Amino acid sequence: MRLAFAGDIIFGKGIQQVVRLRGMPFLFEAVTPALRACDWVVANMEGCIAMVGTPMDKEYTFRAPPELAATLRWAGIPMVSLGNNHSVDFGVEALQETFHHLRRAGVWWAGAGYDAQDASTPVYLDDGRVRVAIFCFTAVVPRGFPAGAKRAGVATLEMLMPRIREARQQADVLIAIPHWGDEGKTQPNAKQQRIARRLAQAGVDLIVGHHPHVVQGYARMGKTHILYSVGNFVHTPRSAPSRRALLLQAEVGREGIRSLAAVPLWLENGQPRIAGEALSLYP
Repeated sequence: MRLAFAGDIIFGKGIQQVVRLRGMPFLFEAVTPALRACDWVVANMEGCIAMVGTPMDKEYTFRAPPELAATLRWAGIPMVSLGNNHSVDFGVEALQETFHHLRRAGVWWAGAGYDAQDASTPVYLDDGRVRVAIFCFTAVVPRGFPAGAKRAGVATLEMLMPRIREARQQADVLIAIPHWGDEGKTQPNAKQQRIARRLAQAGVDLIVGHHPHVVQGYARMGKTHILYSVGNFVHTPRSAPSRRALLLQAEVGREGIRSLAAVPLWLENGQPRIAGEALSLYP
């Protein structure tokens, strides 16, 4: 099974202006062939896809119009992570509307749900040859964001750990997608490394992170492969480091991770463009 993992989709003012001038599909046009060539692609959706709600008391709040959901599926992105520090920016009602638009467009998600049990549930992929479980969560947790017993919200690491142990008995490959780290830092911090160690000890095969908005490096912990941050994906950052990003390609089989390659991206006018040949990380 051929998988790919992309970074942050941030529907800020810059992206809104690009969409007004060029249309929603423009955001993904340059990488759509590469995305569609994969069996499954996961990107991080920073913010909600909704028209309802009011912004929370935060420095940055993001939301996108409903048409983004269908555009994701058209572009070759059948799954997004909602396990981040912006999914509940406009409240629980807006998060639930996000679920509605994604489901209607045929886009799967993980990392958020109608309650804690739902938010911590992985997406399972099974093509008859290999079974993969993909978990998403955030280690950057604003007040009011975590899902509760009867409250919609995002998944945290503690919610996931029991589910990861369960999934180890049901899937050939476990993949965790954490939202973690320090913004603008090209090296993982101690907390990221501690979390990576816990995930590795629980049997996770591949960890692909985001939130720093810049690329962080590749590492191994035993049999666990880690790419600490793939950077941005759809965004209009100003600095060169934050405009460099990666699309991580992985081939998996019943025995685990067969190969990993990082495709360099460059963000221009909010649009990710392939900027060079893929770099083999493993084997």
